[in-house]
Amino acid sequence: MEVITIDSRAYQSLIDKIERIAEYVVKKEDGSGNSDREIWLDSHELANLLKISTKTLQRLRKDKLISYTILRGRCLYKLSEIERGLNERLISCDPQTLDEFRKNYLLENGFK
Repeated sequence: MEVITIDSRAYQSLIDKIERIAEYVVKKEDGSGNSDREIWLDSHELANLLKISTKTLQRLRKDKLISYTILRGRCLYKLSEIERGLNERLISCDPQTLDEFRKNYLLENGFK
């Protein structure tokens, strides 16, 4: 019997690649490669998309400001939920002055 040793980082990298391949194969078998299917992002992809750190993303999860699912020890996020969350937090007004902006912001965020 032959014993092969491997660095733990190389092993983890290999496991991550195998999981991505498995996810790809499952998507192809499901026929879920369709554009109408939900898009899922991992923490690094979402952090890069939003231009925030993974620590900030962790804080958003902890404060329950962002919904997520844990699958095989990885946090995954639905792109549609992220878009919905962003749209809910947008201020929909065209303020003429700083006072009008401040008033609209406070009203939309529940302050009186």
